[in-house]
Amino acid sequence: MILWTRRTTRWRSIGFLRKGNGRRIRRLARPARGTTRRAIRRKGSGSTSSGGGYAMITMESLGTARSTGCPDAGGPHEAAATRAVIDWLGGSGRAYDAAGRVVSAHWSAHAVGMYGVSYNGTLPLAAAVTGRSALKTVIPMSAVSSWYDEYRANGLVVAPYTWQGEDADIHARIILSRTHPEVCAAAIDRLTREQDRVTGDYSAFWASRDYASKAGNIEASVFIVQGLRDWNVKTKQGTQLWDALGRHGVDRKLWLYDGDHGSANAPQFFPAMRRWIDHYIYDVDSGIEDEAAVTFEDADAAVVETASAWPVPGSAPATLPLAVGRPRTDTFVDNGRDVVAEELLEPSGHSLAYLSPALRSPARLSGTPRVTLDVSVDNRTAANLTALLVDYGPAGTDPVIVTRGWTDPQNRGSLTRSSPVTPGKTYRLGWDMQPQDHTFAPSHRLGVVVLSTDYDYTLRPLPGTQISVRPTSSTIRLPMVGGRAALNFHA
Repeated sequence: MILWTRRTTRWRSIGFLRKGNGRRIRRLARPARGTTRRAIRRKGSGSTSSGGGYAMITMESLGTARSTGCPDAGGPHEAAATRAVIDWLGGSGRAYDAAGRVVSAHWSAHAVGMYGVSYNGTLPLAAAVTGRSALKTVIPMSAVSSWYDEYRANGLVVAPYTWQGEDADIHARIILSRTHPEVCAAAIDRLTREQDRVTGDYSAFWASRDYASKAGNIEASVFIVQGLRDWNVKTKQGTQLWDALGRHGVDRKLWLYDGDHGSANAPQFFPAMRRWIDHYIYDVDSGIEDEAAVTFEDADAAVVETASAWPVPGSAPATLPLAVGRPRTDTFVDNGRDVVAEELLEPSGHSLAYLSPALRSPARLSGTPRVTLDVSVDNRTAANLTALLVDYGPAGTDPVIVTRGWTDPQNRGSLTRSSPVTPGKTYRLGWDMQPQDHTFAPSHRLGVVVLSTDYDYTLRPLPGTQISVRPTSSTIRLPMVGGRAALNFHA
């Protein structure tokens, strides 16, 4: 990750250095003797900072590169290590060189910011929730706000972005790059035990890595950058943090881009980021506070909309039954161990699909859909349950999965304790899908597809689980801009 701090003297930017990890680090140099004090213009951005430039450093987290210690997958040790660097830059912590001599950050003005992508954007959040410090702002891009939601969903073990088997311990193994990595064997074995891939229950292990739940401790401002097509660090990570910050009155901004794991690419993004940094590090009026709180970037890296909130103003729930008419029971048999979800969007005995009539006019979804099913697992005491929201276009076009969500029926009463289901017993189960912002075009139909195993995401049990759904008493709640009136269907 990258930390920057306001300097006590004026410096000028002279270009970028490229580190071995591919990230660009701004290099700073003292101004020439006799240079007048003036605002610094960032080359090519067209924006002017009112401050005097920044000193920027990279931090190697526990167990990586030249650091000692062992990774703990966003846990308390990594948070404390990151906080130690902030405290050093803030003047309240100590640092030492290889010879054991104390090294002072005398050049720092004790105003620190952090940014990064993915894991490098997650550690700033881990540090921010430790409370008051010299940290003034963080910019997490595609960052984890709850590690439970990275590797679990409502009691189910869920993979990030089709990477079956990845979990907290695997993440730690991936980043472990220090010398003598074998000293971390016991630490990683502990992660394996405590993460609990057997039940998927929420526990103290996950609570210690749940930054969104600790948003009340954050005193730094937060500029969230989240991809709407990111199935690694899913949309819930950014939007639940956005909501939590709002509940606690933390200064916040949200940039939603129509892309997958990474960062925004619109030409307006980096100037906005710079204005944000200038405002919170130098405490100047950079204009960022007069700008909209939410920015939307499309798949072509163009800014297409701004809004004062997300979900966008006017979004309201529209609840629809999955089917109308006389009560009935629909049944399917799971074979998701062998078939991806995209091949189960048309009913074939291994899933159920419920489609709306065609739309007369565009309808925009903005928020978090929620499905509620009257459902039974007929021949086993445990099962995966998956729901997909699908955009069905005209005949001859491929349907598109808009979003999806998963749940473990064994966690129907508690996220912290599993309880076997009774075969054949009907339960009412409700769960959220991943938040999304999507417009359904005229003549398209909205569909809810129910399946069991989601090949790319859930664990893959042996096929044969029989699931029964009562569709007329089951519902989908859609956050539509304009509410129910926005769903103008053909008769």
